[in-house]
Amino acid sequence: MKQKQPVKINDTLPEVRLDSAYPGHEAFNWNLERQTEKILLSASITKFIKKGQESIDTFSGDINNDNILDLILVTGITGEDTLRFSGIDLPRELLVFAGQGNKTYKFLFKNSKAIPCGNCCGMSDPYGGMTINKGQIIINEYCASNWKSISEYRFRYNSKLSDWLLDTVVTESYAFDHDYYSLDTTTQKDFGKKSLRNFIMYEDEEK
Repeated sequence: MKQKQPVKINDTLPEVRLDSAYPGHEAFNWNLERQTEKILLSASITKFIKKGQESIDTFSGDINNDNILDLILVTGITGEDTLRFSGIDLPRELLVFAGQGNKTYKFLFKNSKAIPCGNCCGMSDPYGGMTINKGQIIINEYCASNWKSISEYRFRYNSKLSDWLLDTVVTESYAFDHDYYSLDTTTQKDFGKKSLRNFIMYEDEEK
């Protein structure tokens, strides 16, 4: 018998709101409480989760345009919410599985640099959740201290490469006293081809 692990999804879809502090500007606003169906993770999936980690976010959707539901996991250190201010690093991993016609999943890849770690950016948890659209994976990042930065990294499926390439990055930044505000969008022509398989969220730290 296959062992199954129930997982509740907190699919943090970004919404657009009108920021009253900046008339005429659209800003990000995440609905962190949007709960969807439960997904049962079989042992054939959980075996890919690193020892000492657990699934902290789970998403299902068609990310490769084949009309079959695929699966994405975000994992973190077991019990990481109790370790937030302990000084211990809180790394996370992204695991991507392709749905098969027989309702099973094929493991595609793992990336340990694509998801913001639990204590990597300012005073808040910088992981703002993910969104799956058809053929698209979106990773949200939120950095907050005196300076706020909210970013949305949009990866789109490329059928010729069988890969997800960074397509657009939208970043909203502002100071806590509202002295500064910017809303910037960059595209592939600005940063080149970047695959989700080896994407690094904080590239400066890797140099």
